[in-house]
Amino acid sequence: MFNATLSNVSVFKDALSAVSELVSEGTFMAKKDGLFFTATDPTMVTLVDFKFMAGAFEEYKTEADAEISISLENLLNVLRRAKATDKVSLELDNNANKLKISLSGNSERKFTIPLLDIEKGEVPEMKLDFPATVEISTGILSDGIADASIVTDTIVLGVNTNDFSMSAEGDLSDAQLKLKGGAEGVVGIATKGEEKSKYSLEYLKKIEKGGKIANTVKIQFGTDYPLKVTFTEKDVAEISYVLAPRVDD
Repeated sequence: MFNATLSNVSVFKDALSAVSELVSEGTFMAKKDGLFFTATDPTMVTLVDFKFMAGAFEEYKTEADAEISISLENLLNVLRRAKATDKVSLELDNNANKLKISLSGNSERKFTIPLLDIEKGEVPEMKLDFPATVEISTGILSDGIADASIVTDTIVLGVNTNDFSMSAEGDLSDAQLKLKGGAEGVVGIATKGEEKSKYSLEYLKKIEKGGKIANTVKIQFGTDYPLKVTFTEKDVAEISYVLAPRVDD
């Protein structure tokens, strides 16, 4: 048995919307401490890890770990119908193989969406030791991605003990955003030395959507090493992405 009620659905909806940029369907695990979702995008280039804490719900009950395999698009279509003042209730009906959703406010509206039979794929276990960690405002990340996008389709992240940079170089143009430690919007820079790696802007444009739930973003990477991007709303939600690097031949 699983049922939960949200009095404010906006963060949950924003988080799911960000996840759906890369993954269209998957399995939520309803555990005693919250909802968990881990999946790779169809190309296996990005791993998405989403957590929504039980304490963020007005009510949250699950008698045992429960699997909820659904289309994220179907779920989001219903959640987008919720008004700002509506309470949203979720109830798993295993007998009918459906997830029941109620939107309660001035009226009560009820929806059901089917559970999917999703073959469990192997989600790679990520044991990564990142040489560099940078925490900045989400707005700076978005600016760097937007700047690089007008030049080429990849971005180079660089860091040393003094500053962090986001740069791109095309055939005729280039762009660079550089931040000193302690500058406005820089929460922290931690690295033992100089690190630099290139990543796909196509995926980063989708990853940055996670910034809807947080004011800051943690960026972890190394030279020609995967990138981890984490958005956290403390005690409510967390979305982490691991993106493979683009290594030149």
